[in-house]
Amino acid sequence: MKTIYVRTILFSFCLCVALVSNAQGLLTLQLTSFTAESRNGNVGLTWKSASEENLMQYEIEYSRDGRLYRNLGFIPARNSINGDFYEFEHPVSYSDSAFYRLKIVDNRGRWLYTPPVLYHVNKITAFFVNPSVIRTGVMNIFLSDPFDWLQVVNINGTVMLKENLSGKMGRINVPISADLAKGVYIVQLGDHYKTITQKVVIQ
Repeated sequence: MKTIYVRTILFSFCLCVALVSNAQGLLTLQLTSFTAESRNGNVGLTWKSASEENLMQYEIEYSRDGRLYRNLGFIPARNSINGDFYEFEHPVSYSDSAFYRLKIVDNRGRWLYTPPVLYHVNKITAFFVNPSVIRTGVMNIFLSDPFDWLQVVNINGTVMLKENLSGKMGRINVPISADLAKGVYIVQLGDHYKTITQKVVIQ
């Protein structure tokens, strides 16, 4: 039985932060987005900068209560003049909610924090694609909760198949086109409030 964590809050913001630099004045880093969402049963954090300079790294922190934060790891800054895109995945070990923030560190060891992102999850026990290795040309979906749509996405992010579920529950058989190339895909279920995903292999 696979545990799926459902996104109930997706938070993003535009943030302009400044680090005190040398005699040339202020070093400005602009984050155009910072989001947290469900990804393969984990929490996927993504952020995008509009410009970077003299940065060392982004440290990812999370907290269960919004006060005491724990370091999860770091990603080196690429110092792209035109900005860059970053991703980090946190294996979920909680069933309520958590706060995430970035600690942005420059080359001289100075840092600042972004405002926290609140990520709220509801824990649902389900194995919604079974088997996850599909050999018969039919994908078996088992739903204990209603969803509006299903789509199959390839590793490049292209939607290869989309199905209107209209709140159906129970077992749903979704035919897989013979034209769909063999390989790894992401199955997404969603509605206006939540999205869950699962990797599958089509053979």
